[in-house]
Amino acid sequence: MFGRLVAISLLGAGLWSAACVQAADLPPDATVLDPDIVWDVANPHSFAISPDGKQIAYISKGAIWVCPVDAGPPSKLAELPNTITAILAEPGNQEQRENAAASPQNLGFRAFYGPVHLDKHYVFSLAWTPDQRGVVYAVRKRVRENSPVAAYHVMHAPLGGAVETVAIIEGEFGVPDEYTTSFHVTPDRKFVIASAYVPLIWDVVRAHPQTTPYDLLVPSSTSGRFLGVEIDTRQLVLVDEQFHVIKRFDVSFLGERRVDLTWSQNERFAICRMRNEYPSYGAVAFRIDLETGQKSPEVKCNVSDRFLFINQEGKLLHLRIANSGVYGYFNGEAGTRVTVVDPDGTARNLFTTKGFRKPEKGQRGTVFPPMVAAPDGSHIAFAQPRPEGQLPGAQYHLIDLDGRTTPLAPVSDDRYITPYYPIAFADGDGRLIARLGSTLFSLPTDAVAKDEETNYDE
Repeated sequence: MFGRLVAISLLGAGLWSAACVQAADLPPDATVLDPDIVWDVANPHSFAISPDGKQIAYISKGAIWVCPVDAGPPSKLAELPNTITAILAEPGNQEQRENAAASPQNLGFRAFYGPVHLDKHYVFSLAWTPDQRGVVYAVRKRVRENSPVAAYHVMHAPLGGAVETVAIIEGEFGVPDEYTTSFHVTPDRKFVIASAYVPLIWDVVRAHPQTTPYDLLVPSSTSGRFLGVEIDTRQLVLVDEQFHVIKRFDVSFLGERRVDLTWSQNERFAICRMRNEYPSYGAVAFRIDLETGQKSPEVKCNVSDRFLFINQEGKLLHLRIANSGVYGYFNGEAGTRVTVVDPDGTARNLFTTKGFRKPEKGQRGTVFPPMVAAPDGSHIAFAQPRPEGQLPGAQYHLIDLDGRTTPLAPVSDDRYITPYYPIAFADGDGRLIARLGSTLFSLPTDAVAKDEETNYDE
């Protein structure tokens, strides 16, 4: 297919046939992509959907795999020895592997527990190149004992050809379960931007850091530009591929940077969120038109909230997430409200859920899974709390912009979270990528029968 890609060998009555048996538990229209994944459930960098939405790259069994979103089996792209999924795949770690597969995002498997120790490697920032001819990622390797400093190997794995090292950067950037830590490789692979508490611009050719006049840099996924906060002026700025300011906005931030920025898909708008002083979990956010500089009124939000642009005119979804819940994570288990915000600031409540009930005695609970939204906001996969009269827990639903909620089949309460764990939308919003146990599969969103009578809005 692509020269060096090594397809999984699943011939005869082997593993792929075994997947067909597992497929009996999947929705009728599901397509098995990988029947035996080992998922790094605590790592938000474990997968990436290609820019055109047609392929998924993901980490499993100590390797990076690629697969079309509508057909398996996958192909191996790069080896990742000594990483979490490589360790979980070892014969002696079956119990840890099964426990990891039973949870959507169990932070108990964040590399410090079980067989995984500090000298193991961690993978950051798996991402497709803009031309979709390969992926880039970073591997954290400890260089000395009793020190937080590590070597970050930034790699490029083309779909055809050998894996190559882009840069090796020594520093202290945390571990990959921290959402604020990421590595971005510019399209020409001449610079690496390491973003932790403050950004680092690494000159690949000179193998040396470059002076960084910015307190924050957020890359565009398409143009090579950046949104940033300038250190000296505290202004919001637009930065080109050579890190020169090309536009300034009449927006400034406090001296202590507690800001995050979100691009719209067409790069016309951005969301700026300013966090309150610690220990508050509150924040305020506003939308800015990057062409006119017009700023919308500020709205209150939480640091755990998410914002998603859903059209070319700046309409967005505000996913308001309660600060804590049964397990104490900022993911919606204590209640969620999703609001559609029009360009003029008019807000319409899409749906609201109450908090989750704790598991009953004898019922195995799990960490509440994150909300999954399509890139255009047309659908949301969200675990709705079960009503009174059923066992505690949640049933995943597909929710559209009109507020119609459709339960993902089968509907049951035999597990705390049912029926499976959505991971991402792909192919526009045409397919939902999901996981059930160790099976990775995709499902056409139009295969989910509409049921407008099902609605758990409170």
